[in-house]
Amino acid sequence: MSDGQDSALQSINSFFLRSGLTAQDQLDCYSFIQKLYPNTSISPASCQGYCSMTVFVGDDTVIQFRPPNYRLNIRITSAARDVYGRFAPETKYIAALPGSGLLLYKMERIGGISLKDLRASSTIAERSTYSRARLCENFAVFLSKSWHRGTVDRLPLGRVGRSICVRLEALCEGLPFRFRANARHVLANLSDIEALPRVLTHGDIVAANIIVDPPSGALSGLVDWAEAEILPFGVCLYGLEEMLGEITPTGFQYRPDAEDLRALFWAELKRNIPAIGQSRVLDAVNLARDLGVLLWHGIAFDDGAIDRVVQDGRDVEEIHRLEAFLTRDACPEPEEPIFRGSRPKL
Repeated sequence: MSDGQDSALQSINSFFLRSGLTAQDQLDCYSFIQKLYPNTSISPASCQGYCSMTVFVGDDTVIQFRPPNYRLNIRITSAARDVYGRFAPETKYIAALPGSGLLLYKMERIGGISLKDLRASSTIAERSTYSRARLCENFAVFLSKSWHRGTVDRLPLGRVGRSICVRLEALCEGLPFRFRANARHVLANLSDIEALPRVLTHGDIVAANIIVDPPSGALSGLVDWAEAEILPFGVCLYGLEEMLGEITPTGFQYRPDAEDLRALFWAELKRNIPAIGQSRVLDAVNLARDLGVLLWHGIAFDDGAIDRVVQDGRDVEEIHRLEAFLTRDACPEPEEPIFRGSRPKL
């Protein structure tokens, strides 16, 4: 058994334990899949979520089991497919399992592997600036789809969207002192952020949810749309940081080419969304980016609850991310192109 498989099985066992379910409930999940897909290979996904068990069935299908309190909103997953096209998997509800009550969802499998797995592989693609540049440019294209296809007025606000002001006030009062000025600045300019288009925003852009094509580094799509909701454009720009570096035991470490790739990302975003070239709009998008950093890394995830402001000594990785993400120039001006001749294509 590979290290990745062993880690996946440990994550699955932990999920069932947290959910108050038994080993028999886990076996029932596999039996249910086998009845749906006889004579088809079944293997746990290498990256498992906190609130679900995910299994690959054959080459093209993903089956996911979720407790009722972490059910997927099919309206949201369908909207993600409408807005982002191939970057979001088609998702369908199948059934509720008798006994455990787990909900079963079928998803299209997005081709490629997670950025987390690519990094662990130490391949040429993982080490290549060209591959990372392609990923960053593709991420800009991905984001631009929401700006141009923001037909989400029919969707209600989610739990974060309904409580942005309250959360910012809590951050202003409860964050470690060195981050409070950032929170106050965002709160004072919240009206500028709210003037941006409201778009369907992925709720957890981390390396495990970013799917890439291994040979080229191109973005294949994003998985785990469970926490997606309607928010101002730019809130999920914190995801760019996860492409430019990664968490280590000593802090969040950026790659040596990070600032070049950041400039490349912004150039591509402005090319796809010309309005961002206006200073007023760009300033608002940068504020939205900081809002996203504060909401996603300034508030802890406690068994699904997102109500507690992070603390020094308790939420080490989130503090490391705040220290890295809130002290950088989010939109640098490129000094010169890092590629000459043809540019990476989607």
